[in-house]
Amino acid sequence: MHTKAGSPDASLTADQLGQLASAAGIRGVLVAEHFRVWSDWEREAFFERWGVRTYRAMEATTSAGHIVVIGAREGFIPPRDGVELLKVVRREGWFSILAHPFRHYFDMMIHSSQRPAFAEGATPEQLAEAPIWELVDAIEVENAVNTDRENALALQVASITGHPVSIGADTHHDFEFGRLTLPVPAIPADERELIDLVTALKLTDLVAPLGWASEGGG
Repeated sequence: MHTKAGSPDASLTADQLGQLASAAGIRGVLVAEHFRVWSDWEREAFFERWGVRTYRAMEATTSAGHIVVIGAREGFIPPRDGVELLKVVRREGWFSILAHPFRHYFDMMIHSSQRPAFAEGATPEQLAEAPIWELVDAIEVENAVNTDRENALALQVASITGHPVSIGADTHHDFEFGRLTLPVPAIPADERELIDLVTALKLTDLVAPLGWASEGGG
């Protein structure tokens, strides 16, 4: 989720997010702003008003693509270099997810600045050998903004590397809310429980790999 409270490309306000989540019966959302981590005060106030949990996180824009960092502290400024950021995440004991790793991978006309940092025309097996996977904790295999082909490639690579997997609604506006949710047995109480939840998500646990979490409460 992204809001105006930290993502300039979003129009969704924090109150709109709380209202939408509460009305939909969704009790936990991962707000991963592009440029800041919500403060503890903001997250506590959000929970008190809407009954919806949020977690310390951000989605950093790096040379290795967009990286979701769960557990990042308030005021953290991520390095632009993706490898350096992932090293910081490891050192701090946080958790990293490479978000929508193959967005625009098949777009031949896209500007080079928008292309993912992977060799063009590679097979899933070749992509799975990229050094970045040695530092990433999990792979996003379904993103609501991606094409089916882009998501399918991420799924193939994750099946080869054996990484934990995640999904992403990538919500920036109110009309996008609820298009992708993750049914869970219980709402994580904090970042540690959220990390444990994501870590436990293996491809072998999924009945239908794509579309497996497109419905249900959060």
